[in-house]
Amino acid sequence: MKARLLMALVVVLSFCGCGAEDLYTSDYACRFVFNTKYHAGTSIETALNGPGMYTMISASKIGGVWHIYSTLNDGQDKTEDIRLNTAEENYADYSDLGAANGIIIGLSNFNGLVAWDRQCANCLRDHGGLRYPLRWAGANRQSVECTNCGRLYSLETGAVTEGDPGISLFRYRISYAGIGSVVSVGN
Repeated sequence: MKARLLMALVVVLSFCGCGAEDLYTSDYACRFVFNTKYHAGTSIETALNGPGMYTMISASKIGGVWHIYSTLNDGQDKTEDIRLNTAEENYADYSDLGAANGIIIGLSNFNGLVAWDRQCANCLRDHGGLRYPLRWAGANRQSVECTNCGRLYSLETGAVTEGDPGISLFRYRISYAGIGSVVSVGN
């Protein structure tokens, strides 16, 4: 009797493993911390405080100083170069921003804050490598398109909305408490 009860418990618990953890990828390292207190009014703050606003983020280290590059989906195709000037910020390592040093963060209209990888999840899965960047798409730029396979993804949900069916964009955890606080993205 105890063996059957134990077996039933194991079966039930095996179905409980699928939950919020499955929403987020750990396939590619992602660690991004940005203190908006030091950089007020940046495009990163704009994206996190305006529903339907998103920004593509990448980073590079030049002369020992980290630079964060942020390009809003506002149609201007302008990339802001945010130089991290404090010792605290430059102590961090910004080389792990998803599959190929690129993430998309923003405030969706219905699902709150989101953070997506900037590479096509389907091309990464199907072909390997890291050569599948996404670009803004659609009249209102609420979508991104893979430059390789042509799939269109919704930034609201991460789902494929046009092109061959497939998996959703890779998603990362994001936290942000408002203007003047720290943005944290990771897995």
